[in-house]
Amino acid sequence: MNDKKLLEQIGTLIEEKLKPVKEDVGGVKQDISGIKQDISGIKQQLDTVEMKVELVNKRVEQAQDETVDALSELIHEGYNLHEKRIKKIEEQLQPPRTQ
Repeated sequence: MNDKKLLEQIGTLIEEKLKPVKEDVGGVKQDISGIKQDISGIKQQLDTVEMKVELVNKRVEQAQDETVDALSELIHEGYNLHEKRIKKIEEQLQPPRTQ
């Protein structure tokens, strides 16, 4: 047998043995491609969720500010009404002035 034929047989044998490995590698590459697409979709969803969380946080902060303002206004109004009642009571309790 000459060397050239022997090398061809060795090459053919190696290709036959590597064929299943190449197929497995191709399958793994497809799996990795699918995983990359899934990760990309998850990243987009995460970005959307982060934007929504920021919006909710802003709305909560705004609602807190509005609540504080409303309570403050209510307290001041109650205080003013209380002052008016006290003045009316004081006026009614004052003896009439003589001329």
